[in-house]
Amino acid sequence: MTKVSIRRQLSRSLIMALCLTMGALLLVVNWGIGQISHEYMLSRMKHDAESIIAALQPVPDSQAWEVGARGASSVYQRALSGHYYLINGPGIEIRSRSLWDYPAGFKALAQGQENSFQMAGASDQNWLVWQLGFSKNDTPFTLTIIENSSPLDALKWRYSFWALLVLLCGAIILFFMQQWILTRNFRYLDSVREKIQSFRYAEEKPDLSRVPEELAPLADDIDQLLQQLKQRVSRSRHSLGNLAHEIKRPLQRLQQLQDESAAAYSPDIKHLLDDIQWLIQRELKRARIVGVSSPGRQTNLAADLPPLINILGKLYPAIHIETDYSDDLILPQDRDDMLELIGNLLDNACKYGLSKVRLTIQTSDDRARIFVLDDGKGLPQESIEHLLQRGQRLDERQEGAGLGLSICNDIIESYQGWLTLENREPHGILVTIELPLR
Repeated sequence: MTKVSIRRQLSRSLIMALCLTMGALLLVVNWGIGQISHEYMLSRMKHDAESIIAALQPVPDSQAWEVGARGASSVYQRALSGHYYLINGPGIEIRSRSLWDYPAGFKALAQGQENSFQMAGASDQNWLVWQLGFSKNDTPFTLTIIENSSPLDALKWRYSFWALLVLLCGAIILFFMQQWILTRNFRYLDSVREKIQSFRYAEEKPDLSRVPEELAPLADDIDQLLQQLKQRVSRSRHSLGNLAHEIKRPLQRLQQLQDESAAAYSPDIKHLLDDIQWLIQRELKRARIVGVSSPGRQTNLAADLPPLINILGKLYPAIHIETDYSDDLILPQDRDDMLELIGNLLDNACKYGLSKVRLTIQTSDDRARIFVLDDGKGLPQESIEHLLQRGQRLDERQEGAGLGLSICNDIIESYQGWLTLENREPHGILVTIELPLR
């Protein structure tokens, strides 16, 4: 299953939102600056046009026209100054001195008609052209005002560059602020995880009361789930123990009646009663081995194994149980499962050993290895091969075959582990179990 990271998703979403927002903002700013500069230039050109039109007058005793000396600013008098005007009429062309003899031809406009556009001009200038059609003394004219927009364009791009730089710095600052906010708030999740994980090492209930408001429903559900799980497992184990205890009295009475009976089926009844009695004793032993139920807890060997060894020592006083494991070793598997697995293996080793049983637990890389060695007479090779076949088991009550693998196999398979059996020289059998640490 692919894991989903909320942090990565939020970071990716923020980056995309920042890029889209900042890009759109930059476009709007750039467009806005362009519009403002364009409108400013047009308004100035229209103001100059009023002065030029007002100063336009016919030359006395001639059909020519001229613009008076006070009709236009001095900027129109310098060659290629970037400010130009051109007046066209029937057989009339009046140029500003700044336009000099640069070839410029524009179409005539009707009276009251306006037009504006941009074009490339003289000396690599970028011209903004505004035209107006008007009539004076019943003579139609077209006034063309031209201004070089290159300085404003350069200023606009410099401003856009600095705006882009500011936006990038703002985006970077916002990104790191978001990461800091995420890190700070995800600590609450880490605290919840640590509290739940601590429940695997100790019996006390984790305190999930101090969590953010958004996580409170999740914490409540987790708390209820943990408590329900613990109660259900405890009830199940207590029910089995109570059943075993309660059924002992009727069985004892049945055995008494069977001893007093001389019927023909007495041997069969006795055999069935022995089977039931053996099953009850096995379940009681399993309950004693696991002890108090603690579902969800990891296996703390230093805390959980000594009580198990003590119980087995009382059950088999003639067997000396040696242990070899690190005191700080903690297995990630469920405590109840591991105690049942190790207890079952040790129980069978003590049952069929002569005087000594050795338990060794090691970890390397990403696996845990459990070794149980007894000094009994071992098993025939065909029995070992039969037991190693998936789903196979031997009668646990037969001498030399009581390895209890029916329970062990279920636990080992649930953790994707594996088990091996081998006879050791000069006697005894070694059980090896490997379990993943993850």
